[in-house]
Amino acid sequence: MKKKDNLVSVYATVSQLVFVIITPLLIFIVGGYFVTQHFELPEWVMGVCVVLGLIFMIGGAVSYLGQLIKLYGKDEKNAPKSYNAPRDNDYYDDYKDLRK
Repeated sequence: MKKKDNLVSVYATVSQLVFVIITPLLIFIVGGYFVTQHFELPEWVMGVCVVLGLIFMIGGAVSYLGQLIKLYGKDEKNAPKSYNAPRDNDYYDDYKDLRK
């Protein structure tokens, strides 16, 4: 992380990551339990819900970490500018009319 980040910024980033990880898992586990109990479905439906929760949890975490790497992985230095002039920057070409 950048040295400029304060404690609140770091806390916000970590809490977002925890939210991205925990929310899909809880939704699928609680939702799967409710569906299997309410509609009297077989037990393997709960297993499918847990697996789907894990897949969405891992996918969300990988996506969020990728965004963080892009955000904090940049150098703070600016890239050197390339000078593209319409003509060549050769000294002799600039003063060729003066040599006559």
